[in-house]
Amino acid sequence: MKQRKVLAVTCSAAMILSLAGCGGKGESAESAKEENKGAFRVGVILSTGGLGDKNFNDMCYNGLLRAQEDYGIEFDYVEPKSVSDFLPNYRMFAESEDYDLIIGMAQDQTEALLEVAEAFPDQKITHIDANTEAPNVSAISTKWQEQTFLTGVIAGLCTKDYPMEKSNEDNVIGCILGIEAANLRQGVVGFEAGARYVNPDCEVLTATVGSFSDPGKGKEIALSMYNKGADFVQHIAGSSGLGVFNAAKESDCYAFGVGGNQNANEPDYIVATALRNVDEMVYKEVEAAIKGTWEAGVHISGIKEGSVGYDTANSNAALPEEALEIVEEIKQQIIDGKLAPCSSAEELDAWLAENQYFTH
Repeated sequence: MKQRKVLAVTCSAAMILSLAGCGGKGESAESAKEENKGAFRVGVILSTGGLGDKNFNDMCYNGLLRAQEDYGIEFDYVEPKSVSDFLPNYRMFAESEDYDLIIGMAQDQTEALLEVAEAFPDQKITHIDANTEAPNVSAISTKWQEQTFLTGVIAGLCTKDYPMEKSNEDNVIGCILGIEAANLRQGVVGFEAGARYVNPDCEVLTATVGSFSDPGKGKEIALSMYNKGADFVQHIAGSSGLGVFNAAKESDCYAFGVGGNQNANEPDYIVATALRNVDEMVYKEVEAAIKGTWEAGVHISGIKEGSVGYDTANSNAALPEEALEIVEEIKQQIIDGKLAPCSSAEELDAWLAENQYFTH
């Protein structure tokens, strides 16, 4: 079984595949295709954070490894450094005609993905974490406002009425984005909605790093929030969020992970992770393509479907039992359709006016 990191290289007018590893020995797309003839092949354009982010990209990779183990697939991947890398990477995979499925990660790849989807209408493309619409694209999206809603509830409860060891009396929490993107902004709204659903007077600080791969700036922003009185900070920032964990430890405050369970990174300071099963999404898309059940269209899921939620496993920062009971009750309200977190900042104030946990 093979998995290879692929570098996009322009040679005259042709795009070739240059393989990293094996002593740097390269081979052309045509020879690679011949070598792996008959295998189900997947090409992956990772998000700009790259592997090692302990988050989005690593979860994608783990999903591919699982598909490789179960179905014997082979996959190649690229680690773009900037937005300008997306289009040549998509074109490289599509023009090779070597891949049964191309998988793109994150909403900022949309423009490049759509251009290549139109140019290669027979190429199956899966777009993770986006609502991209095209006849040959399966867009897998989750309700970001639900993913962070329950960690917002935890923060709102534990910064005031159900304090933990490192809580303070300022009633301030924070949320940090990696980049400005509509789905991530929904995550901010969900976090604030959850906090103010149980604690309407809570102040929620927000900021954007401008990158998924700048933990230094992530730490700087988080330190600023902690210095302003925040005792809980949620990150939605890829590997930039690793800096948030460092800041939490340095400030003796709390943080929340995002994506796969990140609690073990700093178990005394990370209370929970706003969970999203990206590895399962990737695995299911590959499985569907292999079995012939893959379908184009936008596919959205949330807490009810088990795609998002929260996880406290591997954290030493134990929640007060009463607070945990409230979080679980609210989770069940969402599953039962009795509560639907809002998804936009424009809706937030009106939603909060209609929805307050302690007035029920």
